Amino acid sequence: MNNRPVGVLGGTFDPVHNGHLRLAMEMATALDMEHVRLVPCARPPHRGAPTASPGQRAKWIRVAVSTEPRLRLDDRELLRDGPSYTVDTLASMRAEMPDTPLCLIMGRDVFAKLPQWHEWERIFDSAHIVLIDRPDIDAQLDPKALEALEQRAVSDLQVLHDTLAGHIYTYTPPPLAISASYIRELLGEGQSPRYLLPTAVLDDIMDAGVYQPQPATAASQ
Repeated sequence: MNNRPVGVLGGTFDPVHNGHLRLAMEMATALDMEHVRLVPCARPPHRGAPTASPGQRAKWIRVAVSTEPRLRLDDRELLRDGPSYTVDTLASMRAEMPDTPLCLIMGRDVFAKLPQWHEWERIFDSAHIVLIDRPDIDAQLDPKALEALEQRAVSDLQVLHDTLAGHIYTYTPPPLAISASYIRELLGEGQSPRYLLPTAVLDDIMDAGVYQPQPATAASQ
């Protein structure tokens, strides 16, 4: 068995920013992972459709991680028809990496609503969960999520290396308050979000005109 886990960080990445990248790098380093895969969601079942296209979001991740071998783009959800169910993504990864521990990385606010996810209990058949717990996140856990945490929690990091799936490990990273919604807000107001996301990603966003105010048409003037 390959004892170094592979991390899985999903999201819309609309757009990918330094908060995503720093968290992924923190996980790769602190948990001694082989690498962390950033998995953009095509059609998130529990929120509105992303503003940027699947191709744009994948391109930005590819550009952002191009010089860091421990971070990778995994675009399988963008290539799959239908809603992006995490349980299916993890099952496909498990089939490809039968001897490698997988760690699904998620915030406490997301974990709080995990029982609303499609076939959520099957996630533990394929992966561990690394629960990101920050002091500023105060999320009331669904009773079933709380029960899963109580039954599956481990405090020894080595368990994530020695077993393939089934446990929950809690980690508190250093604070880094950056959000994709704030970046979209700045761009929508014509302000600069520079230094909140990789320069190459921002340059491509500006060139493509994504998230930015559209010029008024003659009919609306």
